[in-house]
Order: sequence, then C-alpha cells, then structure tokens
Amino acid sequence: MDRGGLFVLVGVYVAAEVVSNVTAGRLVALGPLVVPGAIFLYALTFTLRDAIHTAGGYPAARAAVWAGFWANLLLALYGLLVLALPAPQGFDGAAYRAVLGQSARVVAASLTAYLVAQSANAWVFERIAAGLLARVAGSNAVAILLDTAIFITLAFAGTGAPLLALMLGQVAVKFVVSLALVPLVYRLRRR
Repeated sequence: MDRGGLFVLVGVYVAAEVVSNVTAGRLVALGPLVVPGAIFLYALTFTLRDAIHTAGGYPAARAAVWAGFWANLLLALYGLLVLALPAPQGFDGAAYRAVLGQSARVVAASLTAYLVAQSANAWVFERIAAGLLARVAGSNAVAILLDTAIFITLAFAGTGAPLLALMLGQVAVKFVVSLALVPLVYRLRRR
C-alpha cells in the first residue's frame, strides 16, 4: 500500500473512533444484550488498526492510536466548551447535551480504555510471530478484553450497574465483529 492509501486508512480509523464516541450514548438491544450503538464501528477500529500495522508497521500503528486519542480528546473538550457557551434565546440544546454532554467520568473512562487497549493491540500484534489470522485474533482479543474491562469499571463501578453482564455482552459482540472483519486486513495486505 502506498503512503496515500495508508493516509486514507488512518483517516478512516480516526473518523471511526470519533463517530464511535458520538454514537456510544445510544443503547441498542441485541436480543438479551444491551450494548452501546457504537459497538459495531468501534469493533472495526481494532481491525483497522491491525490493517494500518500491516501496511505501515508498528510506528504507523502507534501514530494512528495517538491520532485517535487526540481527536477524541478534542471532541470531548470542544463539546464541553460549546456547552458552556451561552445559547441564543429559544434554543434549549437538549439534543446537543444528550450527545456531547457526557459526564467527565465517562469521557475519562473512554479515553483511558481506548489508549490502553489500542496501545496493547499494537504491541501484541507486533510480537505475535504466527500467521496474520493469529496476530489479528490475538491482538484483538487482548485489546477488547482490556478496553471493555477498563471502560466498564471506570465508568460504572459503584453505580449499581451490572458490571460483569455489561462486560460479557460487549466482549462477545466486539470479538465477533472484529473476527468478521479479518478479511479486510488480508485484502489490504494483498494491496
């Protein structure tokens, strides 16, 4: 893959990270599971990060992780700034607050989980010596477990939420989605 293609892939990865944060507040029922609306797109980011790693190496993967972190931090901080500014008369802004007015605890949990999990994903992917499928599945499994455990614990511990049930449902859905997207990594590797 040429540098232009890698640049586009990183752009899609960062966009998927930001869109995931915006859509995470909408809960979705999948049979007995209740998961954030972002779960499908966010699960894609693990596989996209693996594709970036395959195309550009470990330095490109790490750079993409940091780009996603800074983009999400910018979204969170700018959202808070806009919420703090006075609204014009007749504009209640309830919809905006519902999407971008997440609590500081949830934002901090999200950013922490993202940075730890995606960094671990890159590190594990780099160190697994087996074939591409093992690298993608192994790195995604570690990252998904870390991301879910850190986020759910930091965001919901002490609130009475069923932490283990939330974690198990999210891990299952994220891992199934990330495995279903493995052909994307193979296709990009062939390019």
